Amino acid sequence: MNLEQETLWGYVVPEGMKQVWAKQMEITQALLDVCSRNGLKCWMECGTLLGAVRHKGFIPWDDDIDFVMLRKDYDKLVAIADQEFKHPYFFQTTYSEEGYYCGHAQIRDVTTTSVSMDELDRKYCKGIFIDIFVLDGFLENPILRFLHRTATMIVKKSIRGYLADMSDKMSLSKRAIAILSKGLYRFIDYKKAFRCYENLFRMVDCDKAERVAVISYKYSTHHYIRRRSGYNEQKWMPFEDKMFPAPTDVHDALVCYFGEDYMTPLHLPSDHGRHYMDAQRPYEEVVPELKAHPERFAEKLKTLYTE
Repeated sequence: MNLEQETLWGYVVPEGMKQVWAKQMEITQALLDVCSRNGLKCWMECGTLLGAVRHKGFIPWDDDIDFVMLRKDYDKLVAIADQEFKHPYFFQTTYSEEGYYCGHAQIRDVTTTSVSMDELDRKYCKGIFIDIFVLDGFLENPILRFLHRTATMIVKKSIRGYLADMSDKMSLSKRAIAILSKGLYRFIDYKKAFRCYENLFRMVDCDKAERVAVISYKYSTHHYIRRRSGYNEQKWMPFEDKMFPAPTDVHDALVCYFGEDYMTPLHLPSDHGRHYMDAQRPYEEVVPELKAHPERFAEKLKTLYTE
């Protein structure tokens, strides 16, 4: 792909962001290779799928790649990840590192850097990444769904409370949850609690569900839900200079995130916010420099993101 600065849809994509995109494309190819070898299916998700449809590649103001897998295939991928993903790739989940929590997986390139300001003191891997979200069965019965959602939220909030930094500003209720959670998880490994969290989603067989959603990320009862039938097979579509898999019902998948007017461009930030990203240097070198010179964070963002 072209790595030079380029104006796309009236938006200037700097050379530094093009380098980040190239790394993400390499990571994606590693994922697709592993899935192909092991008979697993994945699909483009969210802004990546929209980019494939509307731009034949990255949305010019986007900075990441998102994929999704059905829970059963996702579990199989997690089980083989340590054997399949070798240096420079690292398969990151809640189980992979102490003090890390995320409801889905990320594949990172450890020779690069992608870090937010509030992650500088965290000890987990901070390389450039792609996201792998999980599709679970959506409960149609409103009473069962309420009970299910409540149970998952209790566990999720307790884990976040345990990992929270008490020096951060937070509401009284969040502080109370953090105090209780830190006491509880002195006796129980929070990763065991996360296993219970995932098991709650496994209780709903997505192969028998009429609709599916990425509810382990955001348990919405009316957004991000799509028909299960769109994820039986893969529809391959051009993305930059590659072919990536998409659900067979692309329209249904995009409407659940962006509404019927998804072909109209809206300049929106990514969910994770703006990261300091460097495709040339490892985070283990960059992070200490950022701690010593925090002003470099804002300087770097100016070279990656344009208005």
